[in-house]
Amino acid sequence: MMKSLSFAGRPHLLDGSWRRLLRGLIVVGLIVATPILGIVTVWGRIDPTLIAALVLTAMVVAAGLRWPPSPEFLLEVMILAAVLVNFFTIPTGTQSRIVVSLVIALYLVGGWIIGPLLAKRRLRLLPSPVNRPLLLFVLVNVVAFVWAGLMRDPLIWVPNSWYVIQGAAFLVNVLLPLLALFVANTVKDVRWLRIYAWTIVGLGLFVVVSELLHLPFNILYFNGTRGLFAMWVVVLAYALALTDHTIGFWVRVVLFAIVAAWIVNNFLFNTLWLSGWVPIVVACGMVTWFRSKKLALLALVLVLIYIAWNAGPLYQRVFVANAEEGSLSRLDIWQMSLNHVANHPLFGMGPAGYAVYNMTYHPQDARSTHNNLFDVLAQNGVIGIAVFGWLVAAFTYVGIRARRLLAGRRNFEEAFVLAVLGGIFGAAVGMMLGDWVLPFAYNQTISGFDNALFTWFMLGCLVALYAVVRDQHGSKSLATDEEAM
Repeated sequence: MMKSLSFAGRPHLLDGSWRRLLRGLIVVGLIVATPILGIVTVWGRIDPTLIAALVLTAMVVAAGLRWPPSPEFLLEVMILAAVLVNFFTIPTGTQSRIVVSLVIALYLVGGWIIGPLLAKRRLRLLPSPVNRPLLLFVLVNVVAFVWAGLMRDPLIWVPNSWYVIQGAAFLVNVLLPLLALFVANTVKDVRWLRIYAWTIVGLGLFVVVSELLHLPFNILYFNGTRGLFAMWVVVLAYALALTDHTIGFWVRVVLFAIVAAWIVNNFLFNTLWLSGWVPIVVACGMVTWFRSKKLALLALVLVLIYIAWNAGPLYQRVFVANAEEGSLSRLDIWQMSLNHVANHPLFGMGPAGYAVYNMTYHPQDARSTHNNLFDVLAQNGVIGIAVFGWLVAAFTYVGIRARRLLAGRRNFEEAFVLAVLGGIFGAAVGMMLGDWVLPFAYNQTISGFDNALFTWFMLGCLVALYAVVRDQHGSKSLATDEEAM
């Protein structure tokens, strides 16, 4: 188990049960006070900056009345900040704003990488199939960043703030994968994975109840709960309810209720927004398939019956409505993007780079692709998309290996692996519907880090759990698996 980072010999202000009690009271106080502070902020009676300062101060105190807190705890703070501190951001001088979760992630990942360098030590990574493709993807982003400037078409116009925008896009594109690597090499206790999973489910319950009842808390979570956040909430709740036999009956009922509530909110009430429900269907379908082939076939039959029974309304609400809304115009945007990629095939046009090409050559139709796969291709070229595909395959390989080791356990670990494995397929579909895995600078802006981090965080947790399970089984080393990739 990884020890908490602390100054050697420094005593706690409080010890034992009193410290745990105080920490618990602070956490409960945050949960109760956050929505109240959100309402007061909406009314304009308190400066949001002051509220953010109070919340972050309380989180620091809750870490155990010592500094610095453990990295595992700060990851928990990052998750909470991504959802509950959306009202406070740091300006950059452009339309993009820096969110608190990005600052925490940068602190954790930056310290993890720079610390050994300052101490003249080598940063050692746990053997894993994801190490090589992930580090290579980061390297490709670095090369693409430099390459784009050297190979930019001479006619391209760039705004005055371009280098700030491109630098911020580059930071997000490398920080998210490095966050997954950090989590994989830091979290070594399943207890923390339980905390993270139930925190995400709990946040999902708070958000969906607020949405369905139209409670005035949207200012807290409007940014962090976009994209694939709902998918991760639902797939975790579904996998736990379906697989973890160690939890009680009523807890399972609540978990299934959370799944149903999100389906009602994102499918029945927001059918037009495909990103809100299609990844959920795919992720839960894959969980069902990995859990039980017979159950998956039964679920498929029921879905087909529902589609056949509601074919007309579904066609109008899904296909016709999306066509009228302009979704088919994305085909033209993708064609434009491919034309530019053809001229810059190796490393693309760099982070956010295709935006200035569109603004120069297609000023009347300069839009983002709303498709992360095209984003990766346009920003990092054929080499970048190939390495990214390798990375996704490596995460999937880890998930399948972990599932085989945990098959039939019917515990939290098996449920967690099934959830993330299903989430990989759901996220792959979500990438084709928006920039939900790597937020694009001219669409979500870098503030999209709030919701994008959940995918990379969960992938890192999957690798961390796999390492724990392999150690418990005492079978062949992870290095052997790494050679297989």
